[in-house]
Amino acid sequence: MTSTRMLTRRDSYKQTDAKFALLGARNVGKSAIAVRFLTKRFIGEYDSSQDSTYQFNSTIDEEQVNLEIIDPGPESRNEQTVGSRAIWADGLILVYSITDRKSFEEIQHLHNLIDPFKQKTVVIIFGNKSDLEHKRQVPEKEAASLAEKLQCSFFEGSASEGHTKISEAFHELYKEVAKRKKERKVSLSPRPLRNALGKVFRRNSSKNLLLSPSGALIT
Repeated sequence: MTSTRMLTRRDSYKQTDAKFALLGARNVGKSAIAVRFLTKRFIGEYDSSQDSTYQFNSTIDEEQVNLEIIDPGPESRNEQTVGSRAIWADGLILVYSITDRKSFEEIQHLHNLIDPFKQKTVVIIFGNKSDLEHKRQVPEKEAASLAEKLQCSFFEGSASEGHTKISEAFHELYKEVAKRKKERKVSLSPRPLRNALGKVFRRNSSKNLLLSPSGALIT
């Protein structure tokens, strides 16, 4: 179960557990997806002329987490901006509209730009506007196939119809981010002291086997 609560100000004393960014062509519903996840409400009109930042608390699998989401402005698809978002974010959501073939083709381009950062950043693909089935230009199987090729999780849903699929996508993204952070922390942490001491004792034990009863070293 996932729930969210908007933060009215930046709580500087609270550490952000995960940072997400949405990337995609214009008019695919990136802002609508972010706000739907945050408030479970749908708002059709947004000011897309500048970046939008959302900071809030979320309960994911009974765990309280602090999240930050950036919905970049219209210049978000150039190489420099995409690269900076990939460096900043722990997770990226690549959004396209199932009613816009060009927005789907943009996914491959965006993925190529962020590929150098994938070791650090988790990426998922979200097909929006699934409620407009009669206008569909991108078959779901084709999108799923691309996601498999790019080794990304894939979701399809509608920001205007409900929050279930959107919540599932953010939920999965957070779980993958948390898992990767944990793995990175383990790989960077020193070995337990007992392992090091064990090696010392084993080396000393081996040396003792090479000593004569008088204490002289047997060569």
